[in-house]
Amino acid sequence: MKNFFEILTIKLFDKIYTIQEKKHKKRMEKLNKKILSGNICGQKSHTINGATLSIKNSNYEKDKLNQEKIEKLIEKHINEPQKLFDYIKGAKTPIYKIKNADKILAKINEQEGFILPQKGIKALYLNLILNKKIAFKTNEMFVLRSYNVNIYAFIYQFYNWYCYKMKLSGFENATQEHFKHVFEICETNKIDLLNYEEILNLKSAIKRDIEAIDFVKKMAQKFSMQKKNLEKIKQGQSISV
Repeated sequence: MKNFFEILTIKLFDKIYTIQEKKHKKRMEKLNKKILSGNICGQKSHTINGATLSIKNSNYEKDKLNQEKIEKLIEKHINEPQKLFDYIKGAKTPIYKIKNADKILAKINEQEGFILPQKGIKALYLNLILNKKIAFKTNEMFVLRSYNVNIYAFIYQFYNWYCYKMKLSGFENATQEHFKHVFEICETNKIDLLNYEEILNLKSAIKRDIEAIDFVKKMAQKFSMQKKNLEKIKQGQSISV
């Protein structure tokens, strides 16, 4: 019965999204015409007497995560991912384990792992699948196929969730949608449709993503060295601190 309900919901949303895509295409064509006619400011910088003024987000330096706490948390529980799941639940973020989560989420252009709060049709879809109810809002959540995760892929998701809970910039829904279209769907022409504020927000989202990737690399290198040193100790070799 559950599988039938899920299949029915997915098929319904396939039809809805086909209609939505057609409407979206018309809106984009209309918006492009307005930009070409000069009715909407799509310029990202001003040029005056040969000098270019670029708009920068001066608040970004104040908007960084202190990584010490999250590093200690990961270090403590890297061999016990369930403890990290418990930590997430303790922060009142629900975790859903569902078969074929990756395929189900792909229908709304989301990936397995951390999902930001949603509104509208995407929220309705998630609520129907996960909670079997009709509602047009969701809180942030994790959706997974299994708790048996690739730890480093999960650390990337955990880092983003932690940044979101710390209310850092770059995780606004509109910003994340722009990020997906530009970097995942590769619709780079969408950049030309963004205003100043949207460009700055997109810049924050890009930096957040780079930070998350760098953090995962740092953790991977750290634990790789720890494993090597542990093997040396077991073999009776000395190690340098």
